[in-house]
Amino acid sequence: MKNTIRAALLALVLASLADLPAGAQGLREVHSWSNWGGGFMVGVPVGQFQDFVDVHPGMGAAVTIGGPVGLRIGGTLLVYGHEQQIVPYVGSYGRLGLGVNTDNIIGTLGLGPQITLGAGPVRLYGYGTIGVGYFATVSSLGRRCGCYAAGQTTNFEDWALAREAGGGLQIRLARHSPAFLDLSARYMRNGRVEYLREGSIYEDADGRIVVSPVESFANLVTFQIGMSFGIR
Repeated sequence: MKNTIRAALLALVLASLADLPAGAQGLREVHSWSNWGGGFMVGVPVGQFQDFVDVHPGMGAAVTIGGPVGLRIGGTLLVYGHEQQIVPYVGSYGRLGLGVNTDNIIGTLGLGPQITLGAGPVRLYGYGTIGVGYFATVSSLGRRCGCYAAGQTTNFEDWALAREAGGGLQIRLARHSPAFLDLSARYMRNGRVEYLREGSIYEDADGRIVVSPVESFANLVTFQIGMSFGIR
């Protein structure tokens, strides 16, 4: 009886595969240059920027549409500084503290051409984009454990014309898979920007809060490791 059931199931599977078009069986290569993906990155300040900011983490994502010469739309988010101060919660008589968490962030969004060499398991690509860069320092109020945010405010922000030039290597993870390991690097030119860094917000001798921005060129190099997926 078991052998009969197995034979029937096998016959059904073979019949269904025979009815599928060749492209739907997942046995063809992914030749499309269009893809989407993202990953983790490290930002390395260069020039004046390295005098005020250390190496910092971030994330990047992009979509590329077209053939060997396509259109790339990409964005990044980097956190180049973090501070936390514990302040007493009003009415708790010092028994409950709230953490004031301050993050210095850089966000970019740009588009431009991308050239991809190869359509096989290993691909090289290079691109250039132009868009906007957003520099901001944001503070939020939460409990000491950091698990509850009671409010958020933007302490300082500035916008810049962001230009990027980069390239990378895509390596297919399996023969017929649309998934690629994506390794890339880019140069991000943001020009001269005003921004805050760690220690830029402080209390003076009279108890007043002082916000002291830095103005400098804010260019950096990023290195990213992630995944990209071909669009069939």
